[in-house]
Amino acid sequence: METTLRMMDRLNNYVGDGRSAPLVKLGDASMASPFTAKHASVAPVKDIIRQGRSTLVTSLQMFKILGLNSLATSYVLSVMYLDGVKLGDVHATINGVLTAALFLSISQSRQLQTLSAERPHPSVFSLYLFLSLLGQFSVHLIFLIYSVKEAEKHMLEECIEPDASFHPNLVNTVSYIVSMMFQVATFAVNYMGHPFNQSIRENKPFFYALIAGAGFITVIVSDLFRNLNDSLKLVPLPQGLRDKLLLWGLLYVHHLLLVGAVAQVGFSR
Repeated sequence: METTLRMMDRLNNYVGDGRSAPLVKLGDASMASPFTAKHASVAPVKDIIRQGRSTLVTSLQMFKILGLNSLATSYVLSVMYLDGVKLGDVHATINGVLTAALFLSISQSRQLQTLSAERPHPSVFSLYLFLSLLGQFSVHLIFLIYSVKEAEKHMLEECIEPDASFHPNLVNTVSYIVSMMFQVATFAVNYMGHPFNQSIRENKPFFYALIAGAGFITVIVSDLFRNLNDSLKLVPLPQGLRDKLLLWGLLYVHHLLLVGAVAQVGFSR
């Protein structure tokens, strides 16, 4: 017995000369094992499933948000640009900073400690994802077109030149406000919390970033600080148009939530 223990001790402490195959010590994982666990239960397997589902869900929501932002940006920079609608350098900078802050805060989400019986969608290339993208983009497109058309009614005497450089006007202001609404609503609607990750309220950085974005939009639409809107190159909104934008914004978020819920129920696994 003592001789056997000495031999095992020598094998465990053997380093080798680098030319022979390394010896596997007791407790080490083999080359075919994806992880090492020194537990007598299957708890590590449960942890890996939870973390894998959390990673998959986070990847899916990132692809959805990026896809929607890309569709909206391509429409603004192509079709609306030909109609003379433009965004200034200040507008693009604020949009970029807001998007970066939301992406950074959304990555702070933690997986839940309980393993759900529900399974997430296994791939980005699923019918649910494409229908959700098309449905949400259709709602945003309708909201954007109607808002710009409503703004054009209040500036009939001003001619919009497609090839002219950017200058503040009512159409550009409305299109920028709608784009900001779309960014914040996209992150809020497509965030996937329970039963895999923390909810929006539990993810404090993301929750506060959404509140800050919604508060900023409310301030610029209501024109509470005229100096701030002037620095952002935003013109004052007529009272009727301002009320319509706030009301349409609430209906817009409601329809986005409805589209996401219908797609999720219809194609849940």
